Amino acid sequence: ATARLFAEQGAKVALVGRRRELSEKIAQEIRAAGGQASAIACDVSKAPQIREAIEKTVQQFGGLQTVINNAGMVQVKSLEECSEQDWDFVMAVNVKSMFLATKYAMPHLRKNRRSYVVNVGSISSFVGQAGTPAYTTSKHAVMGLTRSIALDFAADGVRCNCVCPGITDTPMLREHLD
Repeated sequence: ATARLFAEQGAKVALVGRRRELSEKIAQEIRAAGGQASAIACDVSKAPQIREAIEKTVQQFGGLQTVINNAGMVQVKSLEECSEQDWDFVMAVNVKSMFLATKYAMPHLRKNRRSYVVNVGSISSFVGQAGTPAYTTSKHAVMGLTRSIALDFAADGVRCNCVCPGITDTPMLREHLD
């Protein structure tokens, strides 16, 4: 929905993520409607892939003005059931990906008079949620990262905000409920 809305407003859109087929489908819809869009396969838990995705986007569209960090996953496991690998993977997808995407995008964002980073948190950025300690912790971290980025780069013309939706009917929610 975000990619479609940005494209409707005239933005050139790169859809970056692990679900290449879905990204390509949405990119094709945007192009069919007269917009500019590309799909870039990327495991957002891997720094080299994020760096490459940012560079491909800049090369294809001639610059970068806005980054929407919307990758996320939920894991329903108690603290005792959660392994170190489980914890690390949730943190890599939900927090580290935002850090890396912003880090690699920042040199390009600073070239504009104004640029934007939007991190997608959750209502869990503010409150606890039973049965999801890694997820809840990661979403609290997203809020802290957002505040830090906002303070550190405001003087460079880069605004950073966090959108924190509540329960939303998405494929991830349906997996969670199942």
